[in-house]
Amino acid sequence: MQTFNFKGQSPVDLTSLRIEGERIILLSITESCSPEIFKEFTPEITRYMFPRPAEKIEETLSFISGSLEGMLSGRDLVLVIKKKESGEFLGCCGLHGKGNPRTPELGIWIKKDAHGKKYGREAIRILTLWAVENIDFDYIMYPVDKANIASRKIPESLGGIIFEEKRVRTMSGGFLDEVVYKICSRIS
Repeated sequence: MQTFNFKGQSPVDLTSLRIEGERIILLSITESCSPEIFKEFTPEITRYMFPRPAEKIEETLSFISGSLEGMLSGRDLVLVIKKKESGEFLGCCGLHGKGNPRTPELGIWIKKDAHGKKYGREAIRILTLWAVENIDFDYIMYPVDKANIASRKIPESLGGIIFEEKRVRTMSGGFLDEVVYKICSRIS
């Protein structure tokens, strides 16, 4: 399986990452985050997402274990989003090498109580800036359902342009009408 192409001499330890923004901190996911993820990753949150919410905490722990495996191998980066001042859990974001590490894919979700405060925009911005500094890639993809206007504003704020549209069946059995944005490696 292919991994991210890191700039510099050696790969970055993705399991102990800390990226600071103005109001938030992104931290590598750990098992200690499982209760908050399990509680906040609800059917309402996943309405416009491929995954479905976990029915049991063991499913959340399995997701975290798989994320850590992907991070250790250098093909995925999964981060928890926390408020800088209080440490309050806000959600998760990630950068996934999936099929081609030259075109990694961004993903994000923010808990319901934190919607409308632009935490998602800040998280994706600082994660993308980190990627520009640390990973050699052609462009980053950001897939989002056409109807999810708030989430579409995130890649658009980074100069992202739509380059693909597709219909995707979700793990919950529904469908997404996705637009996929391309974000270049030169953002300001």
